[in-house]
Amino acid sequence: MMANLRLLLLDEPCAGLDPVARENFLRFLERLAGTSASPTLVLVTHHIDEIVPSLSHALVLKSGRILASGPKEQVLTSAVLSAAFDAKVTVVQSDSRYSMSLNSRT
Repeated sequence: MMANLRLLLLDEPCAGLDPVARENFLRFLERLAGTSASPTLVLVTHHIDEIVPSLSHALVLKSGRILASGPKEQVLTSAVLSAAFDAKVTVVQSDSRYSMSLNSRT
């Protein structure tokens, strides 16, 4: 990084990346966040598996309005994301990363 940034806004930075490039980029973000000179990071994504452990808060929008915001452990839940996507989903946290799956219809 060439400038001494105070804020870094990332809007869907992993779009179009292959899986290996995506994971390498996310590892870079995690390393960057762990430095004393790290800027405040704002990550916009539709994919909760791209939320690296060092990101502490989440904001979920639905129809342009805030549905939930706060510490990611309180926001990235099955209930909140089911409401956001109008579909029954299950959110799982494993190894400090999140994943979401669509529940099958019964």
